[in-house]
Amino acid sequence: MKACLLIRAEPGKKEHLAERLSEITGVKLAFPTLGRMDVVANVEVKGLKALDDLVLKITKIDGYARCETLIGMEI
Repeated sequence: MKACLLIRAEPGKKEHLAERLSEITGVKLAFPTLGRMDVVANVEVKGLKALDDLVLKITKIDGYARCETLIGMEI
C-alpha cells in the first residue's frame, strides 16, 4: 500500500521533522516544502494496520503538529 503524508510541523521544526521521517522504515522519501503543509512523505507499507502504526509513530516525533494522509488507489 502506498500513501502520501502531508504534514504540518511546529514553527522552525520542518527540517528536523523531515530528517527524522527519513529514518523510519516504510518512509521512502520525505522533504520539507513551501506552502500550506511543511513536509511531504511518501510511504509504502504492507497494509492499513502498518500504515496506522507508521502514522502513530510519526505523531510522536518532536515538531509534529498534524497530518493529512492520502492513501493510494489500486487502478
